[in-house]
Amino acid sequence: MKRLLAAALIAGCLTAAPAFAEEVAYKLDGAHTETSFVIDRFGFNSVIGLFAKTEGTVWLDEAAPEKSRVEAVIAVDSLLTANASRDEHLKSERWLNAAKSPIITFKSTKVEKTGEATAKVTGDLTLMGVTQPAVLDVKLNKIGTAPNNQKKQAGFTITGQISRKAFGSTGAAGMIGDAVDIRIEALGVAQ
Repeated sequence: MKRLLAAALIAGCLTAAPAFAEEVAYKLDGAHTETSFVIDRFGFNSVIGLFAKTEGTVWLDEAAPEKSRVEAVIAVDSLLTANASRDEHLKSERWLNAAKSPIITFKSTKVEKTGEATAKVTGDLTLMGVTQPAVLDVKLNKIGTAPNNQKKQAGFTITGQISRKAFGSTGAAGMIGDAVDIRIEALGVAQ
């Protein structure tokens, strides 16, 4: 009888043991994900822009963050700089050529944990039809249940810098900066 009770207790403990974490797919919430950029203009000031339409998925593995991955798509025609004339200029053939290359894509190839809630994410960035490697610094702000809809969500702040010349944008060299600073505030909703 004692052996049966001990076996039952062991079996109960084994079945009650927590399961290992698995990857969770978080779909980017377009209403709460914004991709912004900053670029120098003639050395006098910087232009700040925003892409209002970003879609994608983050597959987050909390137990093994290096196994996490991301794929995102940004609509070039959603560009906003608070000046309609400049927006059209930047979408034109001379700059981002939205007609020929209507989307910007990013697909991760490597995730390297750098801290408790930070990582370097390397991936293939395609802009203006040119694909180049890009490294982004990612901070996981929070994972939890949203108070407004009770859905599991994950929030991220993502920063990085790219060379516009590397993607073939060479207009106004020496006047418009080459370095483009990127900042993305992203919200993912668990699927």
